[in-house]
Amino acid sequence: MSDKKKKDDFSKLLEEYSDIDFEIHKKEKSSTVEEQKRFFKPVETRPDHTLDLHGMLKDDALRKVEITVKDMKLRGYLKLRIITGKGKHSENEPVIPDAVDDLLLKLKREGFIRTIAWENRIVKGSGFVDVS
Repeated sequence: MSDKKKKDDFSKLLEEYSDIDFEIHKKEKSSTVEEQKRFFKPVETRPDHTLDLHGMLKDDALRKVEITVKDMKLRGYLKLRIITGKGKHSENEPVIPDAVDDLLLKLKREGFIRTIAWENRIVKGSGFVDVS
């Protein structure tokens, strides 16, 4: 096949795709919000890594969280889920969720994380926290 023939074929193909893209774009603009919600579903966000603190003592858990968060930042991971548990096996009140929350706030002030999102949007009663 000659170079001229290849260029003509490519130009024709490009022209066809340009028309298709225009029609798709035109259709998207005319669709309703409900139609767009049906076709453009939100992407589920999943943590890059999970850290489970079940069975740990407070000091060990805090040390593990701090090391993991700082390592996460250095390695460029986007999201970490920390499973604190709800404290149902504690003698009195849950200890680890509050202690982890205090540490995460400190790490946020230091610039290691940007967001802290507890399971129920509050520390009490949540079993995990997502940080990014």
